[in-house]
Amino acid sequence: MTLPTGTILRVVANMGYTDGEINQNVYNCRLSGSGGPWDEFDIIDDCQDWLDNMYANVTALVTASLDGLSTIVYKYDVPGDDWDEVGTNPFTWNPSGGAADGLPRGVAGLVTAKSTDPDTDARKYIPGFTEATLTSALFDAGTAIALAALGADWVTPFIGAASGADFTPVVWSVVGKIAKDLIDTVIVPTIPAYQRRRKNNVGI
Repeated sequence: MTLPTGTILRVVANMGYTDGEINQNVYNCRLSGSGGPWDEFDIIDDCQDWLDNMYANVTALVTASLDGLSTIVYKYDVPGDDWDEVGTNPFTWNPSGGAADGLPRGVAGLVTAKSTDPDTDARKYIPGFTEATLTSALFDAGTAIALAALGADWVTPFIGAASGADFTPVVWSVVGKIAKDLIDTVIVPTIPAYQRRRKNNVGI
């Protein structure tokens, strides 16, 4: 199977704690370029590389009790107005920040990405940071820099090494059914965020 130019993807980073609780971060991007349509397996591999690059920035800062589990890729089905699964890859992210000193599960590093629409931002709550990342209840400078680097890898368009497709990071508007391009601006507060989830330990 192949994916044509203009396809909107949903890329889910599926992570799990050693006690079985799950965290997820969800990203979106648009495919383009002159070489399409592209093989679905190559696209999945490129999405995996995207996540690997992002989360490598915070590997040493996240508790070893949290591990990557899988990367799940979906494509937006316009006629059906839903998301169809393309496929899954293992997400072999293994944080090394220590097993016993993770912050409470709801506490996360917040990265906000700006889009071409001033009224629409994208937010990611990055889980699993350790107590050692805090100084006087704030994330220290090294943690803030690492989160900003993750954000830069998130919003920067890239060409997939496996497929050769152009990947443009976007934020998906559920109301407008439209993808809005992200720009090269991310905001990282040093105050730890607390994520209220619709489901226990599952977030965006």
